[in-house]
Amino acid sequence: MALGGGAARGFAHIGVLKILKDNNIPINYIAGVSAGAIIGAIFAAGMDPNKMETEAKKLVWFKFLRIPFGRTGILANDEVEKFIVEKIGNKKFSDLKIPFAAVATDLRSGEYVVMTEGKVAKAAATSSAFPGIFSAVNQDPHFLVDGGIVCNLPTTVARKMGADFVIAVDVVPGKPIKHDPQNQFETLGRSYDLMVRNLSYESRKSADVLIEPEIPKDIWHFDIDEAPRLIKAGEEAAKKKIPEIKAKLLLN
Repeated sequence: MALGGGAARGFAHIGVLKILKDNNIPINYIAGVSAGAIIGAIFAAGMDPNKMETEAKKLVWFKFLRIPFGRTGILANDEVEKFIVEKIGNKKFSDLKIPFAAVATDLRSGEYVVMTEGKVAKAAATSSAFPGIFSAVNQDPHFLVDGGIVCNLPTTVARKMGADFVIAVDVVPGKPIKHDPQNQFETLGRSYDLMVRNLSYESRKSADVLIEPEIPKDIWHFDIDEAPRLIKAGEEAAKKKIPEIKAKLLLN
């Protein structure tokens, strides 16, 4: 699995994982970016997608509202880390049930960094450090933020882990938006979407199966109250791809 970034739209990954599990599609490796890293880490640790859905519907923004001492972001990134620890414990990568990799961007080198060692929650939170919103992470020799800046759909990472068949899930909307952004956060988010959508062109082509949840309305990066609708969109998109997946994997 290659689970792409997309902030709140990442809830759609839960719906995809639900359908894949219901259809006994084997998942041997997970590479995640940003929201895809958070969902991927929790799934790789062993949480059932139905439980993930229940937890997602409880989530509220004030959970992450702590202003950091540093000035690289509005919100403290370690609150995201604490949230993940609450769900799966302070696990190391070696403790996971499924091999997992989280992808971040190094602001110093301009390249993406694949994290497969150390604390899982720390890596997943770092991968989702949306620039300017969450604080960057100084992890010498790297200075890390959201992996989506340079690698929003980690199909190549999944293959390097050992996967010979990659199902990629792209939750960045591909269709034109219906309404103009209404504030600076929505303007920033839409600009970010356009950037990563273009950067993901080759990654999308290289997937063996590409799943693209269709969101029935404009949902912005921080609309976490839309979790039920997003999870449903993931389910519907995955259901459409099950025949193709089973045919390519020669599954009955």
